[in-house]
Order: sequence, then structure tokens, then C-alpha cells
Amino acid sequence: MQAQISPDVGKKLDKIFIEAEGVFFETVGKILQNHPLKSQLSDPELAKVLSAQKEIPYLFERLMIFAYQKDEPQYSQWARRGDPESIEKFHKAFIALAQEYSARFVGSLFRRTRQYDFETSLPHNRGKSRLELVLQSIGYSARNDIPDIPKEKWFTNKIEPEYRSQWAIDALDTRPCWPITKGAGVVVAVIDSGIDPFNSLFKDRIVPGFNFLKRTTPPWADENPPMIDWGMHGTGCSSALLAIAPDCKIMPVRVHDGDTMNDPVYDYWIYEFVAAGIYYAVHHGAQVISLSAPLPATELPLLDAARYAYHENVPLCTSAGNISRIQFGLRLEDQIFKAMKKEVILAGGVAREDGAIRPWPITVPHDEIDIATPSADVYVIVPVYMKDMQDMAVAGTSLSAPLAAGVVSLLRSASPPSQDVLKKPGEYCRLVASSLTKTARLDILGLTEPDDVVGSGLVDAFGSIQLIKDLLKGKR
Repeated sequence: MQAQISPDVGKKLDKIFIEAEGVFFETVGKILQNHPLKSQLSDPELAKVLSAQKEIPYLFERLMIFAYQKDEPQYSQWARRGDPESIEKFHKAFIALAQEYSARFVGSLFRRTRQYDFETSLPHNRGKSRLELVLQSIGYSARNDIPDIPKEKWFTNKIEPEYRSQWAIDALDTRPCWPITKGAGVVVAVIDSGIDPFNSLFKDRIVPGFNFLKRTTPPWADENPPMIDWGMHGTGCSSALLAIAPDCKIMPVRVHDGDTMNDPVYDYWIYEFVAAGIYYAVHHGAQVISLSAPLPATELPLLDAARYAYHENVPLCTSAGNISRIQFGLRLEDQIFKAMKKEVILAGGVAREDGAIRPWPITVPHDEIDIATPSADVYVIVPVYMKDMQDMAVAGTSLSAPLAAGVVSLLRSASPPSQDVLKKPGEYCRLVASSLTKTARLDILGLTEPDDVVGSGLVDAFGSIQLIKDLLKGKR
């Protein structure tokens, strides 16, 4: 956006930013002054928060880059116009946004997870103060450095045959689709921990994305920190996507680091960050979104963002989550969440079992699960600069979302929707969901009716392509 702003308007926006920053920190102080939970903060923590403008570098910049995304098109329009009325509207809205997010920041200091005792015992959380844990959840401990890889070594890693011959491709009935399409012309946003930009698998497969985990400037300024995945998760999920739709393009949107931001003790900001990633993806041309995380409908920023993607006809594929860590005494009820319904395509998991395909029992059950894709023994590619890791078969419903998104990419590429369909809020998302659920297979899973692990059944990519073609014909 910066290139579209005249120097004169840029100076006016800089003044607005400085004013909003002052309002933000002043409001934080006012809220804490009479806050009923203030005593939970230690004296040093309270002093640091009250002096955050000096003591916590770039806190305002880090939070506002997320806050700004929802209404970024409107802010950009005001800035491009640059007339007094538009600048005044920009000013009023941005000051109000700063005030709102000051309250959210204070609230995040007192919101801890249901699994607090367990999560505070994890190595990356252990021994840290409340404020340190909140700042860690905002990304202050995330790595943003660039690995030292000589240019002649870029895109030279070998992709093992296991990747292209893996069972997940055939379980989803994908290969019969490839003479029709491999996903060409479709941009899929992978909202995750980033991507390995040096990996041969992703050569010519990445379009510009965004790294939210480093910010030192106003949200409308150009600042492009490196898109490096230091957590492996985003790279692995992106590789699962390309296993199904090898010709689609990936828009990496980095909203967590897959490391220090995992299992946050104070968990508010991860939902804000994911919501911002959804808005960014929709605003910047993604046609499908893969998000390998549960999206609780009780988190309003998430619900609003998911509804926006649905309204804009960008199918959002998410995963159900894993039943995990029972050895630590964690209860399933603490892992179950109120799932969204029509706003997302919620994928459960299946696995191979004695030569058959069966529901994956580690899937967190939900009545709202739509379909299922493989979640165990899925071969993924890892970053080439993570020398202690190697390409391998892994498990988790994190894989369900990108595999589902890969199939949706095939549908979009094989039968592009008309503008008439796309103009109707949610219409294309409904057609995609219908194509997936109506052709999903239960018999292959040994089931006769939908359940809370696999939904309508295992996705049939080829059947879905045939059905959406017919459904779209009926809309012409």
C-alpha cells in the first residue's frame, strides 16, 4: 500500500500513528489503574506494562498489524483518496482501533488456558512470568533470521519417491483427477508457521505472502520480514497440499512459529493472529485457505474472520484436532471445542489399519465434522536447513486440512465458478461443501452412516470434481 500513498498523505498518516500509539498506552494505564485483577501481576510486571511504550519495544506495531487486517481495504481506500474527509475518517477509525486493542491487550494478561498447569510445565513455557508468556504468545521469541544457504544450494534437495507414491493420494482418489487438472491457476493460502523457500518442492510454487511475526512500522508501511519456517509445521502442511494439487500456488501466511508459540499459557492472541491471517488471505487473492488448527466458534475474532471468508466465497479448510497427551492426565473435555458449522470445511482423520482404511481414533470428535482425509502415515517434506529433521511419514489432523484444501483446489481449477456464483455470498462455498460431502465414501471406512470422526466419509476427489461440474452447470 505504501507505494500508492503520496508523500503528503504519508506524513499525515505518520502523525495519526504517533497519536494512536500514545492513546494505546495511555488507555492501557487507565484500564489497569482500577482493574480488579491487577494484583495478579507482580510489581515488576505491572511497572513494565505501565511503561510499555519504552520497556516493550514495538508492542503497538506488533498488535496493530493484526488489528488492521479486518478493515485494511477501507483504510487503504481512505489513504489513496487522501482528501481531508477521508483522512479524518482514517484518523477516527484508527484511534478507535488503538483504544479497542489496548483493552484486548490488558485482557490478554488475565486469560489463561484450561490446561494451565500442564502448559506451564512445558520446557518453552517453564519458569517464565505471566508477562513473558503473553509476549511470547505475541511472537517476541519467534525466530526471523535467514538460514545460511548458498544460492547454488537452493532447490537442490531430492524429493524421495515415497512422497509421490504415498497412500494418501490414492485414498482420496486423486490420480484420476490429474489428467483433468493438477490445480493450476489456483492460489491456496496456507496459514501456518511459514514455508521453506529454498526447497525444490516449492520452486515456482510460492506467491507473495506475509510474515506477521515481526513488525517495527505502521501497518500500512511496506515491511517484509523473511518468510522462513523454523517450526517445520507450515512446510510439512504445504507439502501435503502439493501432494494432491501439485500445480497450485501457495501463499504462505505466517501467524505462529510452530515452536515457542505452541501451547500458549495465555492463549488470546493466537486466535487474533489466525483471524488476521484469514483476512489477509482473502484480501490478497487467495481462492482457498488451508488452516491446520481447530477454530472454536466461541472465539469471536475467529468466527468473524471465518464468516468473512465464507461470505467472500473462499473455502476455508480446517482440522478437527488430535486427542493427545493422555499420559499427562489431560481430559478430552478440555480439547473439545464448539466447532463452526457452514463457515468452514471441518476435516476429521482416517488411517490405514490391517490393509483397510478406518476412522483415525485420535481425531477429536465433533458433530460438525464434514468430511475426512488421511491423518496418519502421510509423507511430508521438511525444511532443508533443519539438519536434525528429515522428510518422513507423520500423523496428525494437521494434515487433514491441507489434503482437503488440495482437493478443493482441484475442484476450483477443473470448474472455475462464474462471477454470478461468486457474487452471491457463500454460494460457491456451499457448492464446494456439497460436492465433498455428497460424494464422500462411508463404505470404504466400514461405516453405514456419518459419525463425529469422519463426518460424511472419506473424500473422493474424482467424484467431487464430477459433481461440482454438474452443480455449477445448474447455476448458469
